Amino acid sequence: MIGLVAIATVGVVSLPVRADDAVIQESVQEAINTGDGNTSVQNSSQESRIQRKSRGRYGDYDGDSTGVVQSNDQYCDQLGEDNLCVQNTEQRSNIRHQRRR
Repeated sequence: MIGLVAIATVGVVSLPVRADDAVIQESVQEAINTGDGNTSVQNSSQESRIQRKSRGRYGDYDGDSTGVVQSNDQYCDQLGEDNLCVQNTEQRSNIRHQRRR
């Protein structure tokens, strides 16, 4: 019996964001199980928190844009009997704009 447990990936990015910026988070996981009774567990957690404080010329929001892209690919290839593949993904994005006068 050959067993393989996939590597868990946790991605956390905390960056100062400026005008027209983008935060890109990417995760790719692959597990291959050959034999009987193998277990593969893949976990991916991505979180993006952006807080922007801006003030335009007349106290209004200056219109700069912020983009967040989160992608996750998980693959599980199994050959044999009684194999188990568990895949979990958690993605969170919080963008907060504050206007100052």
